[in-house]
Amino acid sequence: MTKDQIYGKASQRVRPSEVTTTSGSKFIGATFLYMALALLLTFGVVAGLGAVLRYGIMKESAFELETFFYFFIGALILYIPVMIWVHIAACRNGRTVGPAFFTYSIVMGVLLSPIALFDLWVLLISFGSTCLAFGVMALIAWTSKKNMSALAVIGSGLLIGGLILALVNLLLSFFWAGFSFIYPLISVIFFVAIILLTVFDLKRVQQIAQSGIATKNLAMLCALNLYVDFIYIFVRILRLVAILFVNRR
Repeated sequence: MTKDQIYGKASQRVRPSEVTTTSGSKFIGATFLYMALALLLTFGVVAGLGAVLRYGIMKESAFELETFFYFFIGALILYIPVMIWVHIAACRNGRTVGPAFFTYSIVMGVLLSPIALFDLWVLLISFGSTCLAFGVMALIAWTSKKNMSALAVIGSGLLIGGLILALVNLLLSFFWAGFSFIYPLISVIFFVAIILLTVFDLKRVQQIAQSGIATKNLAMLCALNLYVDFIYIFVRILRLVAILFVNRR
């Protein structure tokens, strides 16, 4: 069973024992609650490991730096298996996405932990800007009466195009160092693609909520998609804000 089939079942009738959210507001609330919990877990790991990393650098402590290094390498090794676990859990009936989802958020926190070295104001401005951007996109998605399916097609196409350009850029950079000038273009393509896919994901949450019946697993799956969108947008905004702060100094 594919993800699309799972989403498609939102409008089908299921047994009362399977129903955990029976109204649109409850489903939307559950979706954003799961997303918020995953983000809280991720940034909690970032704060914890970031403190270890910062202390190791400040005190020139080999033990703290080595500890951080092992955690980071472990997260890199686990990232792909955990991602596969999430997709298998999402596509199989009777399996909850929760353990895979929250394990994924912990692994992501380890991988993002170096951002704790940024200035606190940079992190706060970036996080606030991401929340604001999410709010604007949700407003657009939920007030528009148009079908957002085209956004998913365009966004997916841009992602594929961006990946191809990134691969070409990587290969050609070995022979021509100046070819890396297309990197900013690739970054813009990826950012636009994620924005379009985020609006589509938010619209899909509304559509499932309006169907009247949805499951806890479906709320977690929607939360996972929004979580990934949020993290990517946050990282892009963080990079931009950090550049602006450096240039002002």
